[in-house]
Amino acid sequence: MKITTLVALSVVLALTTIPSNAQILPREQLLPSDGLVDNLYGYQLCPAQGAAPYALCESSICTPTGRMITVNKAGGGTAQFPEASCTCPILSGQALADVNGGNMQGSCDQPGPKQVWSLYNPKTQLPQQINNWSLAPADTVVKIQRCPSSIRVGQSFANCFSFACTVDPKPTNGIPTATCSCPLGEAPDGSQVAPDTAIVTPAGQCTEDVCYQHPVGAPFKPWDGRGWACLSP
Repeated sequence: MKITTLVALSVVLALTTIPSNAQILPREQLLPSDGLVDNLYGYQLCPAQGAAPYALCESSICTPTGRMITVNKAGGGTAQFPEASCTCPILSGQALADVNGGNMQGSCDQPGPKQVWSLYNPKTQLPQQINNWSLAPADTVVKIQRCPSSIRVGQSFANCFSFACTVDPKPTNGIPTATCSCPLGEAPDGSQVAPDTAIVTPAGQCTEDVCYQHPVGAPFKPWDGRGWACLSP
């Protein structure tokens, strides 16, 4: 299997090993990226044609709000999770969505006025919150780290995939951003992640302390028991 970036690999690992609410669609509507199609078969590109704004939260470190957020569960129904607020860059184009997951309602339609969805599109360069959204090449490199199961942060990472965001009135340090409401400790199928689960996060450029700071990420149990690692670039 050929995966073009380790960012793509992290999502393949996180999303294909956990059942989700993903809607099955024809292959030609999915992301055409050297094996990524085969591993993410069932997820949908938004929009189906053309381009639209979306938030990409993989470089974000979030802040708990003290509130709860409702998420869709695989197979129907909803669940409640602690909510975090995440500032995420706004990009434009096509991006991967789970239109039946997160808090999407079965389509790519805009969640509301001045709102966008937080979707996924593998990037090797993206402004990083840890670097105050600097556009310097070294500051935008996407690095993936493994937060080990031993530090028990499985219920404190944020999952922003397919959640609604409100466009910020002003750019953040020159970068157009949106504020996304995301659950803490939620797997892509709407289930609770155990505290002692390994987490993969592209946020923080492999700064170990970020594991404790509510980064956007995904659980990956096959790595339980392994130590911290910087997996890319």
